[in-house]
Amino acid sequence: MTALFAAEVFQLPELTPEARASVAELYDQECYACHRWKRNFAGPDMQGNVERYLDNPKGLFDYLKDPQPIHPDKYRPMEIKKLSDKDASLMVAWLISLAKDSSATDRPK
Repeated sequence: MTALFAAEVFQLPELTPEARASVAELYDQECYACHRWKRNFAGPDMQGNVERYLDNPKGLFDYLKDPQPIHPDKYRPMEIKKLSDKDASLMVAWLISLAKDSSATDRPK
């Protein structure tokens, strides 16, 4: 007898204009103090961070839910509020959309 197991599939949520605005505001509150889009600042550039996860959005989701230092020799550990699954999913969807669309008008500076 063979048992079928449903694999958990990570799906990015739809990014409505309202969701984009909400997650952009969350980014400004929690991320922008250290992360600029195209340049290192108090943390590494966000574009480079996100591009590492283009083929693994679940990995970015997991990282945002439990950030662990990747470059402890260069940057302090991230100090962000605990994100809900919904906020983390929206953040992943938004960041990936920004990395894929160079004309996005809601990209952080």
